[in-house]
Amino acid sequence: MKENLLTIAITGKGGVGKTAITTLMVKIITQSHKYKMLLIDADPTHPHLCSMVKIAPDKSLEEIRLNAVKNAHRKSEDTQKLAERIDFDVYEGMAESKDFCLFSIGQPEGPGCFCPSNTLLRKVLESISKDFDLILIDCEAGLEQINRMVLKSVDYIIIVTDISLRSIETANSIRKSAKKFTSYKKLGVIVNKVKGNIEIIHKKLDELNLPIIGQIPDDQNITNYDLEGKPLIEILDSSPSLIEMKKIVKKILN
Repeated sequence: MKENLLTIAITGKGGVGKTAITTLMVKIITQSHKYKMLLIDADPTHPHLCSMVKIAPDKSLEEIRLNAVKNAHRKSEDTQKLAERIDFDVYEGMAESKDFCLFSIGQPEGPGCFCPSNTLLRKVLESISKDFDLILIDCEAGLEQINRMVLKSVDYIIIVTDISLRSIETANSIRKSAKKFTSYKKLGVIVNKVKGNIEIIHKKLDELNLPIIGQIPDDQNITNYDLEGKPLIEILDSSPSLIEMKKIVKKILN
């Protein structure tokens, strides 16, 4: 098995555009590289990546977990066989296009914490990451998946902010938690939905020693695709957001 080239987690405050950034990255990478790529929709509350990239898995990780729990209760398989079966079920449940594979963490059927699914996601990442060149994880908003060490072994953490100070405060909290609970090698900030003079945002990020790897303009094309329910993966190559994202992807992959 080959070692995976890079595992990238895209995180940040809710509403800053993490999934849109992830989708733009996917479009650019598939146009210019031939990596064996895995996408993970790891947001259990707003799982929009599937619709944005126009592909959906047959089963979510949560559905696989519930099935494993039922089997364990029936004692139909021992623990080792259940663990092996989960990896098999993840591969079986993945959606696959000519450019990438995708699976989703899924939404719990009832109320309660996402801890079991997050724990399983960490174990699945450790198990299957070696089979891919590049993994992109569209994370849940905030600190939960970092604090629970779901992203323990990621290489690159990309924190998405918008032009609000609240999103920068969240970015700083994410960076602090990432230092404690992950072994990331690089971390950078993408400022999204940029319009007007954002000198104050740059100044604040500099004060917090949060490195900016690029900024994406507020793009009406993204708004229109969202309003019309179109998959963002089909956005025009001439879109300002995509043009800027190409520069960022080049930095990340180099």
